[in-house]
Amino acid sequence: MQQILVACIVSIALAVTVWKLMPARRRLQVLLALDSRAARHPGLSRWRERSLKPRIARAAGTGCDGCAANAGTRPHPPR
Repeated sequence: MQQILVACIVSIALAVTVWKLMPARRRLQVLLALDSRAARHPGLSRWRERSLKPRIARAAGTGCDGCAANAGTRPHPPR
């Protein structure tokens, strides 16, 4: 039983680490693939609307300002 629990914990930690280290573009592709699969199953509509759609919107970002590499960008003041 202990080995199964440890295997589950390690698997979850591995999945979280891979997700965090994955490039943003790949993460967005994965979320869009999940969305297309969930769209074909009516039972997943509530999960799709409440959880998946906001994550896709956040992952899509706001152009260059949404990228982690441009975290220090600020809008230019009006002239």
